[in-house]
Amino acid sequence: MATNHKEENIKIGFSEALGLILPYVRQKLTEQIKSVFVIVTYLILFQVFALHVPIIEASTIAFGISLVVFGLAFFLEGLFLGLMPLGETLGIRLPQKSNLATILIFSFLLGGGTTLAEPAIGVLKSAGSSVKPWEAPLLYLLLNRFSEYLVYAVGAGVGIAVVFGMLRFLYDWSLKPLLLVLLSILLPLTIWSYFDANLQSLTGLAWDCGAVTTGPVTVPLVIALGIGISRVSGESNGGISGFGVVTLASLFPILAVLLLGLFFQTSVPSPMTEQEFIGLSKDSQKVFYIFGSEDGYKEYIDKNISNTLASGSSPPSSKEKELSLENLFSSSFLSALQAIIPLTLFLFVFLTFVIREKIRNLDEIILGIFLAMIGMGIFNLGIGLGLGKLGNQVGSKLPSAFRAIEIPESTIHLKNFDTSIVQTSILPNGEKDRFFYLKEKKSYTSVPFKESNLDQSSGIYEYIPIHGPIYGKEDGALGILVVLIFAFVMGYGATLAEPALNALGITVEELTVGTFKKRNLIQSVSIGVGSGILIGVCKILFEIPIVYLLIPPYLLLLVLTILSSEEFVNIGWDSAGVTTGPITVPLVLALGLGVGGQIGVVEGFGILAMASVCPILSVLSIGLWIERNRRKSIEASDKAEDEQTKRGNSQ
Repeated sequence: MATNHKEENIKIGFSEALGLILPYVRQKLTEQIKSVFVIVTYLILFQVFALHVPIIEASTIAFGISLVVFGLAFFLEGLFLGLMPLGETLGIRLPQKSNLATILIFSFLLGGGTTLAEPAIGVLKSAGSSVKPWEAPLLYLLLNRFSEYLVYAVGAGVGIAVVFGMLRFLYDWSLKPLLLVLLSILLPLTIWSYFDANLQSLTGLAWDCGAVTTGPVTVPLVIALGIGISRVSGESNGGISGFGVVTLASLFPILAVLLLGLFFQTSVPSPMTEQEFIGLSKDSQKVFYIFGSEDGYKEYIDKNISNTLASGSSPPSSKEKELSLENLFSSSFLSALQAIIPLTLFLFVFLTFVIREKIRNLDEIILGIFLAMIGMGIFNLGIGLGLGKLGNQVGSKLPSAFRAIEIPESTIHLKNFDTSIVQTSILPNGEKDRFFYLKEKKSYTSVPFKESNLDQSSGIYEYIPIHGPIYGKEDGALGILVVLIFAFVMGYGATLAEPALNALGITVEELTVGTFKKRNLIQSVSIGVGSGILIGVCKILFEIPIVYLLIPPYLLLLVLTILSSEEFVNIGWDSAGVTTGPITVPLVLALGLGVGGQIGVVEGFGILAMASVCPILSVLSIGLWIERNRRKSIEASDKAEDEQTKRGNSQ
C-alpha cells in the first residue's frame, strides 16, 4: 500500500529566529572585537598616557572602529558563504574539465580579481596625499594620477604568482628554486634602485605592496583553489600542498611595482627643491606630466602651495566636513561594488560557461556576496573614520617623545589680535626673537610670534601649540628609545591577536607531528613582526635608505632557505602572510605616513616590508634548530638501538 508523504514547512516566528541568529552574530562580532581590541586599546593608551595628547575626534574614531568590527564580520561571513564555495568548486572542477591553458588563464584572472577586492588595497590609493611632488615625483605620480595603474600592477603580480602556484601544485615543484630565482631578480633590482633618486623613494612602497596583497580575500580563495587542484592532480605533497602561493603572491607584486616605476622613470623630473618646483626652473614639461597638464599643475599649486603660504586661513566649515563625510561614504561603498561585483561575475561566468558546472546553493551564495559587499563598504568607511585617523594621529604625535612638534589639531584662532602685545627677546648669537604671552585657564604660556600667522584683514592670529620633547632633550636617546619600545610592543601585540596566526599554528603543529609547537610558531612570528616594525620605524626616524635594511636579511634568508627543509621553507615564508591582516595593514601604513609627515621625510613606507621579512627569519631559524634537535634525537635513538643489538648479540 502506497503511503503519501506530505512535506510540511516548519514556521519559525520572529523571536525564535532572533534566538537562533543572535548567538551566531555575537560569536562572529566577538572574534573581530578580539582582533581589533588589543592594538586599538594600546594605541589609545599610549597616546593619552605616554605622549600626553588627547585623542582628537574621539567619538568619530570610536564610531569608525565599531564600523570596522561590523564591516569585517559581515565581509568575512560573506566571503566564506559566497565566494569561498565558488573557489573550492573551481579548484576541484578545473583540472577535471579544462586543459592547462584554461587553468593558467583562470588563475591569472583570479589573482588579479582578488587583489582588487582586498579591503586594504584601498589604503594604497589614499596614501599619496602626504607625498610632496617635488621631493618624490615618481612616487607622487603613482600614488595620485596613476594610482589605478599601481593597483593593476599589484594585481598583475598576484595573478602571475597564482599561475606559478598552480603550476607548482600540478607538477609538484619545490618552492625553493622559485624563491631563489625571484630573490636573485628582486635584490639586484632593489640595489640598482638605490642609485636613482626617484626609484629610491619608490622602493619602500614596492616592498610594502607585497604585504598589502595577502589579505582575507586572496589567501582563502587561492589556497582553496590550490588544495582543490592538488587533490585532483594527485600531486599533493603531504600536508603542505596549500602553502607557498601566499609567498609568491607577496614577491611578484614587488617586482611588478618596481618594473612599473622603471617604465615611468623617464617621464618625470628628478627630485628638486620646493622653490624650483613652484618657479618651474627645471623640467617644466615633466612637472606638468605628473599632474596630466599645465592646468593640473596650476590647480595643485592653488590648492596646496597657495593655501599654505596664505596667512590666517580659517578652519573648514561644518558644511565642508559634511561634504567630505558624504564623499567618504559614497566612495567607500562604490569601491566595494567595483571590487566584489567583477570578481563575482568572473567566477559565475567561468563556472557556468567554461566549466559548465551547475552552481549549488545559489541563494546562499548570493546572500554571501551581498554580505561581502555591504561588509567591505562598512569596513572602508570605518578605516576612513576610525583606524586610519587613529594610526595617523598616533604616528604624527609619536615624534613628540623626543622632539618639539606642532599639534595642528589643537590650533587656536585668537580674535582681535593686537600687535602691541608682541615683545622682543635676544638669543645668545645676538639674533632677535618676537613672542607674546597667551593666557589659558590660569596659566600663561610664552608663544613665538610669526608674522605669516596673522591675517591683517580679519585680525585673527593662528596659533599652533608646540608639544614635546616629553622624554629628555631634543632628539635625545631616551625619547627615541620610548618610540622604539612602542613600535616593538605594537607589532608583537597586534600579531598575537591575529586569528589567522592561531589557525596557522594549529596546522603547523599537526603537519610537523608536534615537533613545531603552536606556541613556538606564534611567539617566533610575533617577535619577528615586532622587530620588523621597530626596524621600519628606525628607517623613518633616521631616514635610512630601505636598501640597507632589506638586502642583509634577504641575503641571510637565501642561506636559511637553502639549508632548511622544504617543509619549513613553505611554513616559514607563508607565515609572513598571516601577519599582514586587514587591521594591521591600514594602521601600520597610517602610522608610518604619520611619523614620516611629522618629521619631514620624503616617504613613510617600508614598515610593512620589514614586518614581513623578520618573521620569516625567526621561523626558519627556529625550524633549523628543531630539525637539528630532531636529527640528534634520531641519532641518539639509533645509537641506543645499536648498543642494545650489540648487547643482545654478545649474550
